[in-house]
Amino acid sequence: MSTTVRIPGRDVSGLEPTDYIAPEALKSGEPNERGRSFYADQTGQLDAGYWECDVNEHVFEASPYDEFVHILEGDLEVTHDDGSVAAYKAGDSFVMPRGCACTWNVKAPLRKVYVVLTANDYRDGST
Repeated sequence: MSTTVRIPGRDVSGLEPTDYIAPEALKSGEPNERGRSFYADQTGQLDAGYWECDVNEHVFEASPYDEFVHILEGDLEVTHDDGSVAAYKAGDSFVMPRGCACTWNVKAPLRKVYVVLTANDYRDGST
């Protein structure tokens, strides 16, 4: 691919149901998650797209990937395994490192742009 790839911020079409939140991770709510990938690299280790969900609370025992998140809409409270809390709203961005153990409390329907890296060690080329 030799052109840039636009990831829309609003009015995203072609969303499909996703199942990133495992049933056993759900503490409350009905996430009704939906998303769409707009770019995946040739190795399958980098993915960028759009994802949204309804109000819910769910647990990450240990994030299986590194993820950059930019919140487009919504209200999110992240409680880390050490008890610290970080609040995010529209316009905020954060990185959730691989292995991060936390609980996401989605307090208002959430819309985000994400970039996920699944490579094991991308610095030295191993996968």
